[in-house]
Amino acid sequence: MAILDEQRQKDLVRDRFTRTAEVFGNFVLKERAAEADKLADFVEAASGDRAVDIACGPGTLALRFARRVRWVCGFDLTQAMLVRARGAAKSESIANVDFSLGDAQSLPFAGESLDLAVTSYSLHHIPDPARVIREMARVTRRGGRVGVLDIRVPENSRAAEISNQIERFRDASHTRTLARSEFEKLFAAAGLRIAHAEIEEHPRSFDHWMSVAGWRRGDQAYENTRRLMESTIPGDAADFHPQFAPANSATAPSAAPAADDRPDIRMVNTSLYIAARKI
Repeated sequence: MAILDEQRQKDLVRDRFTRTAEVFGNFVLKERAAEADKLADFVEAASGDRAVDIACGPGTLALRFARRVRWVCGFDLTQAMLVRARGAAKSESIANVDFSLGDAQSLPFAGESLDLAVTSYSLHHIPDPARVIREMARVTRRGGRVGVLDIRVPENSRAAEISNQIERFRDASHTRTLARSEFEKLFAAAGLRIAHAEIEEHPRSFDHWMSVAGWRRGDQAYENTRRLMESTIPGDAADFHPQFAPANSATAPSAAPAADDRPDIRMVNTSLYIAARKI
């Protein structure tokens, strides 16, 4: 049963990121470049480093890290994302990056063969994030660095439960977002000493957030997600800080039909950076 569940999850991830390869790729390569550079600072990416970007998507980290390290490999489960990443590397004339198809839970690198292992916004799609962090630690040399950037839920279990339900309505490949304390325990268990951790808030338009996932107003996934998000506005029950946008306010592009005059929702995605060294 566990093998079947794992295969089903991989199929959900491939389907989701194949369908949204263009819109998601456009968004992250533009909007998350600064985040990639910030993570590179935190893990002290250096010119002699050999690195891997796990679950690299369209090259969100790999393409930025390539400017700082000797060599980086982007590793992903979805072929459509790798096609996008290779195209971006070619267009930017980046030669010290390779992209490979595979599973983040089983990396094709020898133990302690790399200086740096990083991943961004991936662990909430993976049923066993502890296994991925152990793999990142395994392939990194002693004294090497591991960096993770991901969304996080508050420590309050009820708020975390609602937050995860909203994420699953939006994206069927979402498994579970972790709290900061859970990340810290996984790093410690993998023999990683945290050197830097930082929270960052990213204001978003709800409609744009949904469009990046491939949904428009009227789609069932959109309506289910919006209904639950709206229910959390009183008391900010899921820590998204949602508020209805004023009718005359400028928001990110919306896929709403003209007949739908509901206001957009302003919200916040909260991210966690963690940089650690292998003990």
